[in-house]
Parts: sequence; structure tokens; C-alpha cells
Amino acid sequence: MGRDHNDGFNPKVQVDLQPNIGLDDSARKSVVGLLNNILADEAVLTIKTRNAHWNIHGAYFSELYTLYDVQYKRLNDISDEIAERVRMLGGYAIGSLQEFLDHTRLGEQSGDFPHLLRLLADHEATIRFLREDANHCSEDYEDEGTFSLLVGVIRHHEKMAWLLRSYIDKE
Repeated sequence: MGRDHNDGFNPKVQVDLQPNIGLDDSARKSVVGLLNNILADEAVLTIKTRNAHWNIHGAYFSELYTLYDVQYKRLNDISDEIAERVRMLGGYAIGSLQEFLDHTRLGEQSGDFPHLLRLLADHEATIRFLREDANHCSEDYEDEGTFSLLVGVIRHHEKMAWLLRSYIDKE
């Protein structure tokens, strides 16, 4: 009788192996949902920042053009970190435009391009949402890994808001 060369492994059968990282399934699923909302907020804010970058005009054109460029690239990096954390927790990151619109907590202004005050308001709203989300991760779900990530994201948004606010002070 021949030996099974696969040692019982059937490559056609996929097993969804969930992380065993000290978080129960309920907590992981809740955190994944929370992270997908954050991912949607980041995606919407990225598009708004790109839109401002593409349509900037006025006295501080060159400076703001460069600032928006740096900010939307940083927002892209944040989105990658959030999506990676979703996957680390065994979830799937949302990725369609409709999913982003369905999950975002930020308002959308169709047909109008964002200016400094709107972008600043969105960063500040994002910071407030992130503070609540980080609190839930730490206190409700005991997920210090996600908590730590969100604290870093808060700092990035605080810096972006501060830089935007500095141009408003100039006017």
C-alpha cells in the first residue's frame, strides 16, 4: 500500500485559521468592525485632502500644495496600518468606495472641494472618534495592540490638524 505523500493535507481544502493572541472571538470581531470604521474615515479624509491638493489656489498655493501632498501620503500610510491590523486580527479590511461611504463617520460634501477649515474640522472629528475607539479597545476589549496603534494615529492627526491650523492663523 502506498504512503500518502500529502501526510493528510489536502491542498484543495482551506482552513480559516483564526489568531490565538489572547483576544476572544467576540472582542476580535468588535475591534475589526471598529477598525473598518476608522479605515473608512481615513479613506474619506484622504480623498478630501487629495481634492484640496488638486484644487488649491490663493496666496499660499505652493505651501499648501506641498502640505496637502505630505498629508494625503501620510493618510495612505495610516490606512495601510489600519488594514494590516484588521488582517492581524483575522478580519477582512473593507476596500470599496461604497463600503467606505457606508462605514465613515465623516460628512461628505458632494460637488465642493474642501478647504482648510473643512479639512481641519475633519481631522478634529477623526481625533475625537479615535479617542473613543482607543478607549473601547483598551477598556472594553483589552486589546492593547490596537490601542497602541490608535494612540499613534491620534498623534498623526493632531499634527496634521496643528499644521492646518497654523495656516488659518496666518489669514
